[in-house]
Amino acid sequence: MQKSENEVPVTRVHRRPKTSTTLNRKYVRRPSRSTDVTVPIKKSRKVTHFNTQQIQTEEKAPEQVMVHPMQAAANKRMREEKQEVQVSTPKVSAKELKDRAIKKALAAASVTEEEQPKMKSKAKMQFGFGRLVLAMSCAAVVVFAIVYFVNLNMPDISLKVAAMQTGISASYPSYVPRDYSVSSITSENGKITLNFKNSKTDEAFSLVEESSSWDSNALMRNYVQPEYKDNYSIVREQGLTLYIGDQGAAWVNGGIVYKLNISSGSLTNKQIRSIAVSL
Repeated sequence: MQKSENEVPVTRVHRRPKTSTTLNRKYVRRPSRSTDVTVPIKKSRKVTHFNTQQIQTEEKAPEQVMVHPMQAAANKRMREEKQEVQVSTPKVSAKELKDRAIKKALAAASVTEEEQPKMKSKAKMQFGFGRLVLAMSCAAVVVFAIVYFVNLNMPDISLKVAAMQTGISASYPSYVPRDYSVSSITSENGKITLNFKNSKTDEAFSLVEESSSWDSNALMRNYVQPEYKDNYSIVREQGLTLYIGDQGAAWVNGGIVYKLNISSGSLTNKQIRSIAVSL
């Protein structure tokens, strides 16, 4: 194979590319920073307190702070007292501190042992006094309860005693007009009389109970008409026939004749009906 005369070596035809120098700090100079910026200012003749020479002098030689004589004396006295305390206070070893603490604890324990019997006796006295007060309080409560119970049930007890004496199954009314209370209970001739009295007005009435074989008609013929004449009214209440007059009332219930006699004052028909129904 023959070579051409115009043939050029490869190394001469292809050149190597050069490195870019556009952003390379090696070839681009770094911008300079100017820190000293001077601005020309025209001073006024009227401004005299900005004296550069005076400022430099003050910076070089600062003015010394003067201490007040009283403060200096107080500082000196405090330093002397501190030195005296340090000299007068002796150093105490750990063993001496330990011995002092033990002695103090033993002294406190001995005092406590001496006072313990006194405290026990005092506590015992207080406990005994408390028990006495408690016992007296309980006794007072019991006595009060007994008295209240006896007063509350005294009419029933007296009525039962009277019923045993007369042989009548008498009963005490569960309704009694306001301000009225039983003043006495008597029994004679086969009948029982309950006397009631008003504590405020001294008005009174009595309730007589006696056994009888009368019915309502027999009661009207034998007692109501002779006693009340024509001044009475007939009221029927819960199966009972009541004959109510000006100064009393009468009715029959369970083989017992009830006669209500008003000795002073007056009772309303409603109160009489309530008494009759509650027996």
